[in-house]
Amino acid sequence: MDSLQKTAVYLLFLSIFSSASHGQFATFKCGDVKTEYNKTAAISCISNTKITSVTVKRCENCNKQNSCSQTIINTFAGNYSSEEGRIWLVLKHNISEVHIQAVKATDQGGYKWYLYSDTGENQGCTTLEITDPEIEPSLTMNGRKLACLSPLGHRQRQIHWFNGHGNNLTGNASLVSEEAEDGLTSLTTTLHEKPSLAASEYCCTVLFDVHTKRNKTKCLSADKAVTDYLHFTSAVTSDPEIPKEHVATILVLLFLVLCCFAAVLYYKHRQRAMARENFADVIRNLLPILRQHEKAEENAPNQEV
Repeated sequence: MDSLQKTAVYLLFLSIFSSASHGQFATFKCGDVKTEYNKTAAISCISNTKITSVTVKRCENCNKQNSCSQTIINTFAGNYSSEEGRIWLVLKHNISEVHIQAVKATDQGGYKWYLYSDTGENQGCTTLEITDPEIEPSLTMNGRKLACLSPLGHRQRQIHWFNGHGNNLTGNASLVSEEAEDGLTSLTTTLHEKPSLAASEYCCTVLFDVHTKRNKTKCLSADKAVTDYLHFTSAVTSDPEIPKEHVATILVLLFLVLCCFAAVLYYKHRQRAMARENFADVIRNLLPILRQHEKAEENAPNQEV
């Protein structure tokens, strides 16, 4: 009986030792992190005992199997940093921290931890969330089109159009997305609607977070939109309409030109007429002289006889 008790105690001790070696005595706590774009993020795990080794892999999603493929930290291989020092590990007794400098949109996602201590090992996954760079959109007018540009942000953000009465005009807009820097996108939305003074204003709202409703809004008054629209259409139309106030001026100028043209014609006609009269006077003066000359020639032979 004593030997049976000794065997039971021995097996219990062996079970406890085996459990300790497989991490039952080591507990770790890792928390999710939310950081602004282009700032430094610190993802940390805390243990109840000293951490001796760390391996960290980047994942698409902590809840997605087989999505953790890229190893960024592996102290077993002497790898305490990656991406030329932009990502590095800080290990202080029972605290393990991964620092990511100038976080990018592509850094967002899961980070799988493999933590080792003298009393065991454990693993867990934390999520890093990168908040959008909240840049105010720019709003421009081009003929019939109102264009709103949101230069940098995550793909998940939304752009909505409203008029001064709060009516949602997003259904009348088209959206173009282009790749920007660091995994971000540039969004341009164009509202196809003729500006109306009845709308009072047009607003473009960039929604960064559908849950917290964080947004940036830029508005354009309807007076300016209509003015720009009229200026644009009058400049590009192929058959522009002449303002009524300019018609009278144009007619007066045309009348003056016609009068000058008529005066020139009259002056030339008068000169020709005066030239003809002068020529007639010369002929009339020459006729008596010619007749006298003829008579003188007729009398000359008679005198010789």
